[in-house]
Amino acid sequence: MARRKQLKGIAGNLGQWCLSRSFDCEGYWALGLLYAHADAVNSEKIVLNLLDRTMFPESDKFGKALELISGFLNMVIKTSEIPTDWLREATVTFEFNSEYNHKYHRWGSGLGGKPSMCIAEITTDLGKTYTKEYGCNVWIHNPKREQRRGGY
Repeated sequence: MARRKQLKGIAGNLGQWCLSRSFDCEGYWALGLLYAHADAVNSEKIVLNLLDRTMFPESDKFGKALELISGFLNMVIKTSEIPTDWLREATVTFEFNSEYNHKYHRWGSGLGGKPSMCIAEITTDLGKTYTKEYGCNVWIHNPKREQRRGGY
């Protein structure tokens, strides 16, 4: 029998997956593209709402990436046999140019890029919010420097 407490682990899986290479947009790492979008609109933050499949600041470019991450959440919820009406809100927030935090950014500091944070939050129908934070260093998207995944 499913328990709402499982949503804490699911929030953790979601945050880790968002920083992985599996989170892909048009054959590139989605995080670099999101950073480029945030920079273009003069923002330090991108928020993806996974239940209504919207993002702020808005962009049509990330429709497939948003579908991908929302699909990941739906797959995990279904596999865990958690009723969808237990979810009030599910968001992933990317904060770029964040302050250096040794816990999150020490491993990537030698590789360059700017410290960033990924915060996955799932709020239940009872109002309890499960939050998981992860960090990494990210370069702004540059197609001249990056290798695109095959098939594009």
